[in-house]
Amino acid sequence: MTRAAFLCLAVLAAAPARAYDAPSKEDVGAVAACLTLVRENQKKAGVEKEETPGPAGRLAAAARSAPLDPTSCVGVLVTACTQKEGTSNGAQSGCAEREGAVWDQRLNAAYRRALDHMEKEGADNLRKTQRAWIALRDVRCQQAWAAYHGSMAGPIQAWCEMELTARQALWVDSWSE
Repeated sequence: MTRAAFLCLAVLAAAPARAYDAPSKEDVGAVAACLTLVRENQKKAGVEKEETPGPAGRLAAAARSAPLDPTSCVGVLVTACTQKEGTSNGAQSGCAEREGAVWDQRLNAAYRRALDHMEKEGADNLRKTQRAWIALRDVRCQQAWAAYHGSMAGPIQAWCEMELTARQALWVDSWSE
């Protein structure tokens, strides 16, 4: 084996793996249940009350709005999973990858729906935005490996990919309506 081929294999072996398996029905259901609850809470909420100025007022308003905010569902599966599976690096990575697969599936579905109803200019820009977002996600989530070079980088990267994918899925979904 040539030295270049060996180095290439070594780099690939050291790189963290991404989960590409389809998420389970239970995992999809956990995220969907949270988002359904958010929508129900939004319908019941009505008019937003005024916020008291200052940091304490902002935090109180954030606590009141959390049940109405779809981003509150980011991590819902990871939390339950790590409570059950434990907090080892492998368990944390696996739990984040499981939830990440759910959000990735939601992102792809929302992206297809959005493209289906947009005019050419909007669709072209969404494609450009998605390509730029993928590049940003990949380089941003590689930061853990660049900074730590160790086992703790795996869970950090898995969480990063899950969280950014979830937020992107919610954003793209807002364009698919």
